[in-house]
Amino acid sequence: MKNSLYLWLAILWMALIWVVSSIPAQELPELRILGFDKLAHFGVYFVWGMFVNLHLKARQCKPRVRLIVFCLMIISAGLDEYHQSFIPGRSVSIYDFVANALGLLTAATFGRWLVYRSQG
Repeated sequence: MKNSLYLWLAILWMALIWVVSSIPAQELPELRILGFDKLAHFGVYFVWGMFVNLHLKARQCKPRVRLIVFCLMIISAGLDEYHQSFIPGRSVSIYDFVANALGLLTAATFGRWLVYRSQG
């Protein structure tokens, strides 16, 4: 039961990321806090990564599977940035992608630590 809950949370979170990324810039609230944007990118992708970690841990996936899944997630983060180039007022940012990827990599590392810790 937990396994499917974590999977659905991960899917819904990913969908939310893509929906918010598709909102034209003029409809988004303006944030004037320097660096907050990158921290938000990091945090949003970290949460997605943790939902995926919980799902993979519940399924007792091997490290190779975890690596493949997180590589695909990083590719998805890059595609998310690219797709924003088609949204009015939005643009592609390598810095946003780096923040996204770092959030995922941190979640992957933390998730791997949780697996080792639970194995004794």
